[in-house]
Amino acid sequence: MKKIMIAVDDSLHSKNAVRYAARISVWVKNMSYVLFHVQPMLSQYLEDEARTDFKSLKQLNQIKAKNIEASHQLLEQYKSQMVQTGIEKSQIQIVTHPTNLGIAKDIIEYAAKGQYDALVLGRRGVSILIEYYMGSVSSNIAQNSRVTPIWVVGSNVTPDKILVPIDGSEYSLRAIDHLAYIVSDHSDISLTFLHVQPKLKDFCKIDFKTKEADAFEDLIIKGDQNCIDNFYALALKKLKEFGIKKDRIEIKTVSCLFTIGSAIVDEVKNRNFDTVVMGRSGINKSFFTGSVTNYVLNNLSNAAIWIVP
Repeated sequence: MKKIMIAVDDSLHSKNAVRYAARISVWVKNMSYVLFHVQPMLSQYLEDEARTDFKSLKQLNQIKAKNIEASHQLLEQYKSQMVQTGIEKSQIQIVTHPTNLGIAKDIIEYAAKGQYDALVLGRRGVSILIEYYMGSVSSNIAQNSRVTPIWVVGSNVTPDKILVPIDGSEYSLRAIDHLAYIVSDHSDISLTFLHVQPKLKDFCKIDFKTKEADAFEDLIIKGDQNCIDNFYALALKKLKEFGIKKDRIEIKTVSCLFTIGSAIVDEVKNRNFDTVVMGRSGINKSFFTGSVTNYVLNNLSNAAIWIVP
C-alpha cells in the first residue's frame, strides 16, 4: 500500500494539492492518504500565564478546543472532496496536530516518522503574513526535507504528461525509482526523459582561455554522453521492473543555452508538461535546491514538481 501525506490549510493552494493527489488515484492503485493540518500557533504569553493563572488557563484551553474543532472541520471538508472523486473513505485518514517546532518542521517531522512515500503540498504557505515572515512553507519544506519525497503542486494541475530531467547521477535514478514505484503497472503512462547537456561553467567557475575552454567542453560532452548512455540502460531496466514499457518512454537531449534550470522550464512550458520529477542533487553533488530545482520551483507556477531526496 502506497502512503501519501497531504499537508493542508484553508488556502487555494491546498485545494489544488488535494485535487492533484486525488487525481493521481485514477492511475495509481493501492494508495492510502493522510490529510494533515497543523493548528495555528498559540500565544507564548498566554501559555506562560496559564501556568500560574487559572483564568488564563481556561482561556488557553478554550482556544485550543476551537483550534482543534476548526482543524477537524477543514480536514473533513477535504476528505469529502476526495471521496467525491471516487476514493473510499477507508483510504483517507485525517490528522490534526498542534504547532510544536513550527509549521514546516512539524510537517517534515511527521512525514519522516510516518515513512510516507510522498508529501503533497500547495506551492505557497498558509498566509501572506507567514510567507512574508518566514518564507513560503512549501519552499521551506522543499529546502529542508531530507527523507520524504515532496510533491509541490502549483495551480489546478491534472497529472498526465510527466517530464523527468536526468543527468546520469544516482539522484536522478532515485527520482526514476520513486516515480516507477508510484505509477507501477500503469500501462498508459507516458514519460519523457530530458537530458540537458552541461557546459563547462556547470562544473567550474574559472574563466579559461577560448582554446582551453573548447577542449574542456569537448571532454565534458564526451564524458557526459558515456554517463547518460549507461544511465538510460539502468533507468529502462528499473521502469521495466515496475511494468512500464519502453515504448511509453521518450528520450530527449537539448543543449544548455543559459542554465540547466531554464532549459527544463522552457521544455515544460513549450510542451505543456504538468508534472516534473527531479532528484534533489546532481551529478557534481551540488544541491539542486540551491540551483536547478530552486530555479524550476520559482519559475513554474502551473505544474507539480516532485523533489526526490
